[in-house]
Amino acid sequence: MSLNPSNARRQTDRMPAPGDSLLNACHRLTLPVQISAVLLDLAWLKCIVRLRTRDGYRIATTLLKVDPVGCTFVFDGCRTEAERDLLLTSDEIAVTAVLRDVRIDFVIGRPYPVKYRGGTACAVAFPSQLNHFERRRHPRARPHAAMGYRCELRTSDDQILRLDIADLSLSGVGLRSTAVSMAQLSAGTILPGCRLDFRGQGELEFDLQVVGHGLVWSDQRATHHIGCTFAGLAPGQQTFLQRLVYHIELAGREE
Repeated sequence: MSLNPSNARRQTDRMPAPGDSLLNACHRLTLPVQISAVLLDLAWLKCIVRLRTRDGYRIATTLLKVDPVGCTFVFDGCRTEAERDLLLTSDEIAVTAVLRDVRIDFVIGRPYPVKYRGGTACAVAFPSQLNHFERRRHPRARPHAAMGYRCELRTSDDQILRLDIADLSLSGVGLRSTAVSMAQLSAGTILPGCRLDFRGQGELEFDLQVVGHGLVWSDQRATHHIGCTFAGLAPGQQTFLQRLVYHIELAGREE
């Protein structure tokens, strides 16, 4: 593991969007025996684990050893001075991995150096909770910003909002805006008669339900990411969305 551009970089554009996973089913594990089982699988399968420090540096690594009794685990790290300085001075490190097609994420505290098989590695206490996300039922397509897909909706206080469409699937839509508030579109909100404008591909009107609302910060500016599910689709609407998802994916391959 080393700090080269292939596995570590300073992120200056955007952090992963909370809205990217809002339509996934999230399960939160809090019992040490549950967390231990997931970590043991990650170590046994040698899954790539990605660390992200609070100041935006990313490092790819693997878990080397899990101690279910002591509630600690060891991961490959501290092999260079740069890695050591990054990891051992970070009080909060975000961790993500994919285990059998299921995304895992959790947060760990400051690690400490340990000897492992003649070398130096990092050890850290179990996280207080671990989230895993079920695989999506439907593929999700992300339209390019130049496509200009938009959603127009009316809030409960009769205000009309226009948001960018960030992603689309047969189960729902991800919206993005810098000009909305958490209170306007909180989780659970029902939004009847939302108009989705797909420019040259046509328009559709849906009832949406907000299932999550998160913030992404970039250059001191917050972008709201809102995940919504469709409250019901007619067969004709499903066919239209299937074709549209395919169109978006095809346009992405041709870029």
